[in-house]
Amino acid sequence: MLENLRRKSLTKTYNDLTHQVHFELGYAHYENHLSIHQCMDQYKQRFSKGKTSKPLPNTFDQVSKDFRLVPFSLDATNFNMIYCSKGTFTMGHGSQKDNKPKTEIIERAFLLGETEITQELYEKVMGTNPSYSKNNPQNPVENVSWYDAILFCNELSRLQGLDDCYALKDISTRDKHGNDFKRIMSAQVTCDFTKNGYRLPTEKEWEYAAKASTENRWAGTDDESKLKEYAWFDENSNLSTHPIKTKKPNEWGFCDMSGNVGEWCWDNADLKDKPLHRVHRGGCFSHEISWVRSAHRRKEDPSVQSLFSGFRVCRTVVN
Repeated sequence: MLENLRRKSLTKTYNDLTHQVHFELGYAHYENHLSIHQCMDQYKQRFSKGKTSKPLPNTFDQVSKDFRLVPFSLDATNFNMIYCSKGTFTMGHGSQKDNKPKTEIIERAFLLGETEITQELYEKVMGTNPSYSKNNPQNPVENVSWYDAILFCNELSRLQGLDDCYALKDISTRDKHGNDFKRIMSAQVTCDFTKNGYRLPTEKEWEYAAKASTENRWAGTDDESKLKEYAWFDENSNLSTHPIKTKKPNEWGFCDMSGNVGEWCWDNADLKDKPLHRVHRGGCFSHEISWVRSAHRRKEDPSVQSLFSGFRVCRTVVN
């Protein structure tokens, strides 16, 4: 989508079902059509003729970061997503036994949450705040299972008039011992990645955004001595979550992709002994330095709720 935008002249308008950008006199006028109240707020950003005339590469650089920020709102609760183009990157790290370096292709552009989902937004969508640490509505929501995150994505899609990405069947609220937990303990879940609604990122999408066209070990830095500037982890968190966006973002503008809370991804962990476990990425406030690396993978039963687990949302860019 944005590749086409930069080929437009400075006096033309680009439209699709969800976005409108008008280039004029060195500015990009951005209108977001997905507000729950359809309030067409207008955003002006500096966008020089020099930058406009250059072709957009498959991966983004620092100067394009502001332009890629896409604002949304839900009943006066604002949240941002960031556009990520298709491209290639090196996924994994030599130190990770289950995530060795390999070239991966991002075949479709996507939007990913600038931050983890906050307690405020989760409660606005689901009508409840399950978090253990309710000290700040801007802290990331936690104590949510993978199934909880799936339900949130579908509900947010419905509230904003988008298509559900997930279909659930064979839902059970009972565990293997027959205990009824009054919430989803198991289900068959399928995802339609061609839909325009909210979903969890794949772990490939997640790591692509976390590395942001770098080979950094952590989101935003490769310097261990500077990690405290970018992440909440065991050395600086006081063993608690913290409000979003209180640490520096990475090169593409994503916040808290290392530390704060671990983030559910779509993928099955692909383990022979535990084939139904789902992937966690990013580490959390209680994890040591090596566990908050961008290439580090954790696995968890999708029904488990814990104070270490949260998520951020993703959307496929549908042409």
